[in-house]
Amino acid sequence: MRADLESLQHLPVQRDGELEGIVIDDAGLQALIAREHSPLGAVESVAALLDELRVDRPGEAQPIQPLATISVTEDMATAMQLHSMGWRSVYHHEVLARGLAPEDLTTMLKQRLRWAQGTLQVMLRDNPLVKKGLSAYQRLMYFGTMWSYLSGFAALAYMTAPILYLTLGVLPVNAWSVDFFARFIPYFLVNQILFIYVSRGMSTWRGQQYSLALFPLWIKACVTTVLNVVFRQPLGFVVTKKDGKAEGGPPWREIWPQLTFMVLLAVALIVGLARLAVGTADGTGTLVNTIWVAYILIVLSVIIQAARYRGPAAALDDDPEGTSWTSA
Repeated sequence: MRADLESLQHLPVQRDGELEGIVIDDAGLQALIAREHSPLGAVESVAALLDELRVDRPGEAQPIQPLATISVTEDMATAMQLHSMGWRSVYHHEVLARGLAPEDLTTMLKQRLRWAQGTLQVMLRDNPLVKKGLSAYQRLMYFGTMWSYLSGFAALAYMTAPILYLTLGVLPVNAWSVDFFARFIPYFLVNQILFIYVSRGMSTWRGQQYSLALFPLWIKACVTTVLNVVFRQPLGFVVTKKDGKAEGGPPWREIWPQLTFMVLLAVALIVGLARLAVGTADGTGTLVNTIWVAYILIVLSVIIQAARYRGPAAALDDDPEGTSWTSA
């Protein structure tokens, strides 16, 4: 490219002294027409260089054009389409770009709802279990991601069971303690070991908290997605705001199901301990459910922390000089 540009500097060009313009002479014109002196050579060199530096790779994406539009989470749907066509993907461990994320609970809830709705759309419209071209591991991986959003209904059972036992003495599981724990403890330990192995040293506690604490969102996603896919009701698409500013005050109205269960669990705990004190409750059952209630309350507490968080932009507005906050 540099050689092409330098060759243009030596072309015979004449200038008009009075008009200060370039006089087109036959010799210069004939030289420009020649391929080795054509400015198109430099243009083609620049185009070739830019093509090598492009990261979107239109030639590679062309086989699946247009991108998958069966879901509002088109990136996941497109990735599954690529894998079904035989393309391979690898994990790159280096950080190449940093993105923006919601900085307040209201925006985060909108984003997570869209993710859940889009994933469930793919499950209902292009189920990986029966999709041609996917390997067995890919089928399980994609379906596991989709299936996880059904956990909102299981969360209702997990939180309702200790309330019924502590207040009314209703057993959620009809089994002897030894039989129950002989099955539950190995399952629980294997799950925790799997989390540790897959995360490779990174903490998964926050993810476990949100997985349970966002149960109303998962249930809403299941209902609205079925209405959209089966009954053709519009789903809508909400763009996630990522300016670092919270939308008003804490969104208590949007998390009322979590707050309601927290109150019910606390009341049930008090009632259960009172029944144990007067001798109308079993000690082992009350102890197990007390531990379970304490665990659920700790998990759900993350939603209160998130509701009170105002984002970095609000902290900067409160303290423009930055004397009371630090930036990573």
